[in-house]
Amino acid sequence: MRALVLADGEFPSPQLLRELAEAADVVVAADGAADKALAAGIEPDVVIGDLDSVSGEARARLGPDRLLEDDDRYRTDLEKAIAWAIGRGCTAVDVAGFGGGRADHALANLSVLVLFRGQASIRLVDDQFEVRLVDGEARVEAEPGTVVSLVAIGTCRGVTTENLRWNLHDATLRFSPLGVHNEVEASPASVRVREGDLLLFQGRWVERHE
Repeated sequence: MRALVLADGEFPSPQLLRELAEAADVVVAADGAADKALAAGIEPDVVIGDLDSVSGEARARLGPDRLLEDDDRYRTDLEKAIAWAIGRGCTAVDVAGFGGGRADHALANLSVLVLFRGQASIRLVDDQFEVRLVDGEARVEAEPGTVVSLVAIGTCRGVTTENLRWNLHDATLRFSPLGVHNEVEASPASVRVREGDLLLFQGRWVERHE
C-alpha cells in the first residue's frame, strides 16, 4: 500500500498534488494540513495530530471518525501521520507539504527519512525535488542532466557514485555544500554509502549543456 502524507507546509503545484493523491491508497493529513488539503480539492481519509490547527469547517466536513487526536508533545504531527500509515500496512509513503514556512520545521521534517529507516520506502516530494534516504544503495533512473544533490547528516563514509557528472569513490562526506548540484550523466546512476545518513535530492529539472 502507498500513502500520501500531507504535512502542514507549502503544498506542491495542484497538478503534482493531484498525481500524488491519485497514486495513493490512503491520504493522511497532519493536523492543519487538513484545511489546506480540502482547499486544494483533496479530501484526506484521516487527520492526525493534536488537532489544534484544524478549523471548525474542516471538522464538520470530515466528521469525527476521520479525526484522530494524538497530543504526544514529544513527536511532531508529521511523525504521527507517517507512523499511523506504516501501522496500517503502508510500505511506501510520499510526503508533501514538508517545506516552506519556518526553517526549523522544514529541516526537522527531513529527519523522518532517518527516523523511519527500514520501516517503509519514504519520499519527500515538492515541485523541485524528490528527497530520499540512501539506505546502503540508491538508483537514480532519470534523464541525463537531471540534477542530483547529496547531503550528509553528520558524517557519511564510503560514499561511491556511478554515472554522475562528478563521481565519488569511497569518499567521506560531512554536513557541508560539497555534494550539492551534481548531474546524471547516464541512467541509471547509483549512490552507495557504507556508513551514515545520506540524503539524496533528485531534481525535477534537467541541466542543458551546449
